[in-house]
Amino acid sequence: MPQLNNDGGTLAILWGGRNGDVLIRTEEPGEDFVIYTDYCFDSNERLIQLRFELRTAWGWGYRKEGPVLHRTLTPKISEFFDTVTEMRIAKPEQAADIPQALKPKLYLRKSQLPFSKLFSK
Repeated sequence: MPQLNNDGGTLAILWGGRNGDVLIRTEEPGEDFVIYTDYCFDSNERLIQLRFELRTAWGWGYRKEGPVLHRTLTPKISEFFDTVTEMRIAKPEQAADIPQALKPKLYLRKSQLPFSKLFSK
């Protein structure tokens, strides 16, 4: 297993379902936070569900989760939380400093993932 540096690299884990669905989890470490994203693709390689979680060194996190409908994430959950208690909290002031990190990357097709060429056919 390769070691990832802070602010560099992405780890991806793939699980295949019996019906052709695929779950891919990516982990992106940073100096002050780490981002976890779960992509669920159907048997036609379309993104159908996404779970995004950012956990900071400052003791708070942000999560967003829901189905992807009409090429848009439709979150059922979108909240800031305390990383110790997992309880919902108000938006922390530091969140304004990292607006891009709070936005999940949407890859609407499995083939759009930056490492898709590594998948076996």
